[in-house]
Amino acid sequence: MVEKIAFIGSGELAESLLKGFLNKKFVTADHVWMNNHANKERLVELEQEFHVHTTQNKELALKNAEIVIFAFRPADTKSAVEEMKAYLRPEQLVISLMVGVPTSFIQSASGIDLSIVRAMPNTSASIGLSATGIAAGSFVTDAQLKLAKQLFETVGTVTVVKESEIDVIAGLAGSGPAYLYYLAQAMQEAGMREGIPAASSAQLVMQTLLGATHLLNQSGKSASDLLKAVATPGGTTQAGIDTLDKQDVKQDVIDCVHQAIVRAKEMSTPFTK
Repeated sequence: MVEKIAFIGSGELAESLLKGFLNKKFVTADHVWMNNHANKERLVELEQEFHVHTTQNKELALKNAEIVIFAFRPADTKSAVEEMKAYLRPEQLVISLMVGVPTSFIQSASGIDLSIVRAMPNTSASIGLSATGIAAGSFVTDAQLKLAKQLFETVGTVTVVKESEIDVIAGLAGSGPAYLYYLAQAMQEAGMREGIPAASSAQLVMQTLLGATHLLNQSGKSASDLLKAVATPGGTTQAGIDTLDKQDVKQDVIDCVHQAIVRAKEMSTPFTK
């Protein structure tokens, strides 16, 4: 078991990972330290709910940490790393969750040959169902990459990619749950418009999405094959799909993912000049 994990940043994604790590017993609460720059109330909430250590002292948070997770805003990277560089060590595994921030920028800001793995999980980590992409920086050893993979496998599946591909993971899987929430919201509103009570509509949609994703995962069939099986010519499903095709919704979804990836790449611009 890892002796100490330090989270630098305590937002929603950090909390989702914390929940997943604790639920799967990758680490126990007394081995976790949570830190943020200014929101002491947030730290009190996390300490009361999860019984982890909390501090606004970065030296204390980082001391003897085997794994350090950067979970602060990308815009704060330079100032945060400069504040921490006196307490970071080359042998620590640093995991960066920041969209758009290359490992080379963190290296430069720290002045240390840090072992940095970039990770793009999503908030489904809180229930152990994240789809996470990870990419190793220049100084990461095979053993450290294996440790990072094991860490994120406790909260879902892991795909190892090149750092140049991590922005695609951010737009596809990192943002992916939001696309499905958008679809779920639309389907629930459709049910309500047709007279189904809100609670019943929500339950029907949630179970439908749950069943469809499980079938897609377990059947061994592609999404295209499953679609063909259920959308029989002249039936109700095909009538709905025809409407989606008429509105070119598939292309809209592709464009949606593309724009998220474009934004991830745009966010890296300040760090690559």
